[in-house]
Amino acid sequence: EKVEVPPTKAYITLVGAGADKTIIEWGDSADHIGKDGKPLGTFGSATVAVNSPYFCAKNITFK
Repeated sequence: EKVEVPPTKAYITLVGAGADKTIIEWGDSADHIGKDGKPLGTFGSATVAVNSPYFCAKNITFK
């Protein structure tokens, strides 16, 4: 699943077991067609979207 951290959720930390062991990946790209029949675009194709203040991620890979 895609991950979204909204602006109302501050101080979120994602901690993985190692950058080579914990990988969050999704197969979308900007030119993929969304539910509305239009390309997702750069913003819509994000695997992880963080809009939260004080977000921290460590020992994790995002693809």
